[in-house]
Amino acid sequence: MAQNNDDKTKPAAEEINERLQDAIDGLRKDVTRVEVWATALGTFAKPVPEYQPDEKYRLGQSLQKGKK
Repeated sequence: MAQNNDDKTKPAAEEINERLQDAIDGLRKDVTRVEVWATALGTFAKPVPEYQPDEKYRLGQSLQKGKK
């Protein structure tokens, strides 16, 4: 009878071990997602840098010069 108890507890222990491993794997994936979204949020939270296009590429400038 002692062997029967060992046989029953070993598969249960293996089942628990597998479930714990699955939970850890899921947690790792979630942490990776959090890192990606935190990086994206940090990047998008910064203001857009100032940009001044060259005069020849500005819209409306060539039309105004042509009318004069």
